[in-house]
Amino acid sequence: MNTDILHTPSFHPTGRERVVILGAGQFGQAALALLNQENLHILAFGDNKESLWGTHIHRFAVMSVKESLTLSPDLLLISVADAVRSESLASQARSLGFSGPILYMSRLHQYFDVRSAVLWRLGESLKSRGVPGALAELGVYKGDTAWKLNTLFPDRKLYLFDTFRGFDARDVEKEKKRGLSRAEEGDFSDTSPEAVLARLPFREQAVIRQGYFPDTSIGLEDERFALVSLDADLFAPILTGLAFFYPRLNPGGAILLHDFGSQRFPGAARAVAEYEKTHGPLPLVPLCDLHGSAVILRP
Repeated sequence: MNTDILHTPSFHPTGRERVVILGAGQFGQAALALLNQENLHILAFGDNKESLWGTHIHRFAVMSVKESLTLSPDLLLISVADAVRSESLASQARSLGFSGPILYMSRLHQYFDVRSAVLWRLGESLKSRGVPGALAELGVYKGDTAWKLNTLFPDRKLYLFDTFRGFDARDVEKEKKRGLSRAEEGDFSDTSPEAVLARLPFREQAVIRQGYFPDTSIGLEDERFALVSLDADLFAPILTGLAFFYPRLNPGGAILLHDFGSQRFPGAARAVAEYEKTHGPLPLVPLCDLHGSAVILRP
């Protein structure tokens, strides 16, 4: 395995290093937003997808990997999600003669996570300002965010809404009719309520609401919330999630919305736009994390 990930002895930042970003998809574009361009000179994007060659991301050209290396970068930033593709791009660059340091965005993400950092800060802010209310997550999957919410607020009720069987066929049908994503029924089904609860340090506070949302919200019409994670990926559940949770946020409360800037799941942004058509603009702040999250605040 290539080991020049983070600490490369030959890499000593001086001035504006010349950088090529390998991978012009969502990870690459998110990485561009995170890079400090006062210290780094971004040369171009390199990608193996021919249909992208000749296009631009903001003002930066997208070209073949081979052509991007002719620009003589000091540093390569490999910005794809999975390890196999990352290693493949690194091997390709080495075979083309690049001998400089290589950073892997997917591995950096294991250590530095903007969305998690915002969640921790947001939680601490809500506590210090005394914002009351329960917690909730719509779209729990394996419980990564549920664990953080439960850890941050050990004394608060945490409602966990999920089918725990993956995407529902009704939501997938709506997704396909709108041409939003390639979601399939049952995606993200490799989880269970038992597995999620086993991760939680204060599981007595968790309330599993398994099934199709918003049916699973019945009986909670009078509940009020301080913090909600909305991570349902698809247009229909995100729209119904906004309709249910936002009016029930206590003043000062917040929704952490995942995939607002996602290319894979554009239904999140579409759901926000649809909600705003009826209810007016939401106080929304986009985040520069790799999945394009956003924070929606309740004044």
